[in-house]
Amino acid sequence: MAYITKRGSSYGVRYTYQDEQGKNCNKWESFSTKEEAINRKKQIEHELANGTFLIPSTITVKEFLMEWLPKQCNKHKWAPQTYQSNLGTVQNLIIPYIGDMQMQKLKPYHLEDLYSILSKTPCGQYYEGKKQVLSEKQQQRFLSGTTIHEVHRLLRTAFQYAVEWGILIKSPVPVDSPKKSIQERAIWDADEMWAALASMEDPILHLAVHLTLVGALREGEVAGLTPEDLDFEGADGTGTFRINKCMQRVQKASLAKTGKGCILQEFEDKREGSTTTLVLKKTKTASSNRTIFMTAVLKEELKHWLKRLEMDEAVDPERYRNSGMLLRLPNGLAIEPILIRKKFIKWQDEHPEFPRIVFHGLRHSSATYQLMISGGDVKAVQGTTGHASANLLVNTYAHIQQDSRKKLGKKFEEGFYKPGTTLVQAAPVEAEPTISVSALLELLKDADPAVKAQLRLALLT
Repeated sequence: MAYITKRGSSYGVRYTYQDEQGKNCNKWESFSTKEEAINRKKQIEHELANGTFLIPSTITVKEFLMEWLPKQCNKHKWAPQTYQSNLGTVQNLIIPYIGDMQMQKLKPYHLEDLYSILSKTPCGQYYEGKKQVLSEKQQQRFLSGTTIHEVHRLLRTAFQYAVEWGILIKSPVPVDSPKKSIQERAIWDADEMWAALASMEDPILHLAVHLTLVGALREGEVAGLTPEDLDFEGADGTGTFRINKCMQRVQKASLAKTGKGCILQEFEDKREGSTTTLVLKKTKTASSNRTIFMTAVLKEELKHWLKRLEMDEAVDPERYRNSGMLLRLPNGLAIEPILIRKKFIKWQDEHPEFPRIVFHGLRHSSATYQLMISGGDVKAVQGTTGHASANLLVNTYAHIQQDSRKKLGKKFEEGFYKPGTTLVQAAPVEAEPTISVSALLELLKDADPAVKAQLRLALLT
């Protein structure tokens, strides 16, 4: 039961409820008018009777999200990189703006305001929850629609758990999500891919790029290859290589939170006191595990590369530190993705004649080329790229559809129309005067019988 008490010029509603542990708690709410107090009393009694009463909580958005993150991580067995990414979203894009707000006071318009603020926020404004000093140039680069969409996605998931946990009755996350940014990626055509590869003199970069172009690989997948993944006799002598792991550098703190269930190998730190570590892990999804067919040229390069590794080890076997990876430094240490990326950037600086792309753009260039030469065989290309679904592949490479449609239109024209024939559309005839049926009958009333007979015949034919 709830009770109304008048205190001076205000009215108070006093009631008792049970908390999460079943303990009786007294609560007092104050209102400026008696009508407000009566309405609140009725609402409380109704909710208590129907079991829909929301236990008062002062938990803030920050407190809730920092409690929810590790629980979600353990439940879904997040990889270290996934935990690190979600933690960064919470620390840098949510907490600085609405972290101090109480969960139960949060409304949809608060989140709409958050999305609006983020759309005008420079990238890197916060790092690990601390505000950064940005240069004038950095201040001109704003967060993308895709990033804000990811904030919305995380909040939608997290606040649904808040409803299940009894913190909220209904999620305040707006139904409509912010629109993702549609940005066409810069890629190379076949001639540019071949010319670029032919100009690369660094053997490490050459092999990394060659593997990427043939298999549409991610940079972590390139660095994650081992000699055991190569099968020169596979596919009836064609040769194949397996993609079933990838290399990443992750925060040690994130690794401690997630555990090492997906970690196959943790490499020795090169630098003492490093807060990150290089790991070899399982691929993110089952579809990422795949077999790639070698080209004859790539096959020969791989054979020469393995001989090179043997020669490197023979130079100084005692100091050689065999990492077990396919791509290694002359001393045997593993080559991590960032080194491949740096080598590619250096090569681009030395070859400005080529369109500027990121290393991941090589994967998109390869996938686009394979889609084009296969006649749009999405399933075949998906088997090479390792996309989780055919729809994802189609949506990712929608930029080639316009060109494909032009070619389709040309093929239609060549195949549909007969040679030497021309279809000419008849010119529109000028509209003739019209007359209503009733007016026509009136005119024919006194017409000659022979004329009437001719008209009747004309209408019937």
